[in-house]
Parts: sequence; structure tokens; C-alpha cells
Amino acid sequence: MVSIWLAFPVGILIAAVVSAVGIGGGILWMPFLVLILKLEPEASVMTSLVIQTAGMGSGSLSYARRTLVDVRLTTALLAATVPGLALGALISCNIRPAQIELALGLVAMITAIWFVSTNPKYDDRGRRRIRWKTARPYMGWVSLMAVVSGMLSVSIGEWLVPLLRGKMALRMRSAVATSVATVCGTCVLGAVFHHMLGGRPHWATIAWAVPGVLIGGQVGPRLAGRINERRLKEVFIFLLTLIGIHLIYNAF
Repeated sequence: MVSIWLAFPVGILIAAVVSAVGIGGGILWMPFLVLILKLEPEASVMTSLVIQTAGMGSGSLSYARRTLVDVRLTTALLAATVPGLALGALISCNIRPAQIELALGLVAMITAIWFVSTNPKYDDRGRRRIRWKTARPYMGWVSLMAVVSGMLSVSIGEWLVPLLRGKMALRMRSAVATSVATVCGTCVLGAVFHHMLGGRPHWATIAWAVPGVLIGGQVGPRLAGRINERRLKEVFIFLLTLIGIHLIYNAF
């Protein structure tokens, strides 16, 4: 088994990247936990949720201090995710490990395709806050995404920034900040649902990963706006494709 201390530097890297661009960390943490650390998929889901809670919480505080988070929109998004998170956690506890790996691989591939097809604008023009009537038509889609989040710990952040930016015309910095805050909330709720269903995380991995993500969660927001987000997303799409193929192959 690979030394779990690797969770510390990996935590810094993942948290910095996801906090900078507003995506969720689960799509990166789950492959690391399953493929590199060789944890059981069921334990990996809750371990990933707990780790993301720390990292996204750190990033959320940093963005909140800069008043970039749309608090009303975040609250509405979290309320929409509750049923989906509960259903996803229930599904995760009742399927085989190989099925979790297969589902994760498919989600990784779909997420890569989503990023390619949405092609969000990377300038910072747009609305600073969103009215409820603008967000309401998309709440059903957010609830559906939450099922996957509760099942695989692959947070809705992977799809939320393109939705906030492309469909609701939220300015880029506010979209990233609101996404990070929403992902933090979904990770907390997801971890609670998994715990209620008897889920147990791998605490040794969490002990190494959390200090890393706390550091990365503070670094990421400071990098936002200074890095080439378009190029970073292109690399992210390439990695997701490779991860998806590997996980699907592993499942069989």
C-alpha cells in the first residue's frame, strides 16, 4: 500500500486547484483514494467528503472575507441538493464496489465532455448577484446533480461553475466563490447522510490530507485571476479522460 503521507502534498495541490477554479475536489480525490491508496470505494466516498469539507471550508472563508459569495444563491442551491444527497448516499451503501468504480469512471468522462461542450467565458463580466427568478429554473438540475454527489462524493462543483457562468451569467469570480461555498455545504450534508447510514471514513488518510487541504484552500483563492484558467481546464479535461478510462477498465 502506498504511504498515506502522500495525502498531505496531494491535498495541497488538489485544494489549491479546486479553490482557484471553483470545481469540486471529489473527482480528483476519489481516483487518488481508490487507485493510488487502494482504499475500498465505500470508505473512499466518505473519506473524500470529510476531506473536501475541510478544504472547501477553508476556501469558502477566504472568499467570504472578500464578499464574493452570493449567500442567497448558495442557500437556495444547498436546499435543492438535500433530497438528492440523501438518495445518493442510500444508493452508494447498497451497490457493489465495482459498480462504484464504474459509475465514477463514467462520471469522470461525462464531466470532461461537459467542460468541453459548455466552454464558459473566462472574463469577469457579468452579474455580481443572481435573483431567485433567474436561478429557479435550474434547481431541478441541481437536485439531480446532488444524487451523483451523494453517491460518489463527486461534488456538484464540477458542473456548477459552467451553470452559474454560462446559464445565469454570474461574473466569474462570484461564480467560483459561490460554487466553493455550495460544495462545502454539500460535502457536510453528504458526510452526515453517509454517517447516518453506517459509513466510516479512513481517519488515518484524513489526518494527513486535512492539513494539506487547509493550506491549499487558502492558496487557491489567491491564485484565482492570476492563472490561465482556460489552460488549467484543458489539463483538467485531459486528466479526467485518462482517469475515467482507467476506472472503467478497473471495474471490469
